[in-house]
Amino acid sequence: MSLFRRRPRVHVPFDEGCHAAEAPALQRGIVQALGHDARAGRLVPAELEVVRGREGRLALVWRQAFVGFVPADRVDELRGRLDALDRRAVALVPGAVLPMPDPAATDAPWRVWIGPVPDAIPPVPEGLDTLAVPERTILGVPVSKLRAPG
Repeated sequence: MSLFRRRPRVHVPFDEGCHAAEAPALQRGIVQALGHDARAGRLVPAELEVVRGREGRLALVWRQAFVGFVPADRVDELRGRLDALDRRAVALVPGAVLPMPDPAATDAPWRVWIGPVPDAIPPVPEGLDTLAVPERTILGVPVSKLRAPG
């Protein structure tokens, strides 16, 4: 047994795509993972790792950053496929990170798509995002508490 053996990577089918949940709250992680791709402002293909979380949630990791959650109505479908895998395996689903058409109109200019990308991306369903957007800070100090001099 080798201590440094890589965990097996398994591609899990995710037939019908959907938006990942909690994009507004996780914008910092999404933009961090995008890196230079954020400047292009176009769809970026992604191979998303599915990680089991608390209370039965399934989190999505891309480029070593948490970028979203599997929506509650799709968790059972994906969890059933994950249960069939070896616990050591890294579960991967296809996806993409895509810019929203009007970034000024939303707190989430970037969204994560899980599954095969359709020709036309449907709108984000109501009630998909429930986490509060974190307050903007500079070196840990909330921007709302900073005052203009004088």
